[in-house]
Amino acid sequence: MKVKNTKRERTAKEYADQYGISVSTVKKYFSQDREDYEEEARKRRLKAYCLRNMGLKWHEVGETLGTTKHGAIALYKRYEKLDKKEEA
Repeated sequence: MKVKNTKRERTAKEYADQYGISVSTVKKYFSQDREDYEEEARKRRLKAYCLRNMGLKWHEVGETLGTTKHGAIALYKRYEKLDKKEEA
């Protein structure tokens, strides 16, 4: 039985400490659905792709997305590999 099907606002460890339960129990009952996670990841990859194509530098794309320069590059490349094929 899942209690909440959205992304957690805090880490599983923080919830486990607060309620006195194990981390695995938190993950079991308070987890984001796979479909929601994949949609969120797809939007994040698209945003990295769009920002880079607008002329932003890699470190600026990373800052906007809350990641590093190399994280932004990885998102861009994943978009090209996974999502761009679906659009064509």
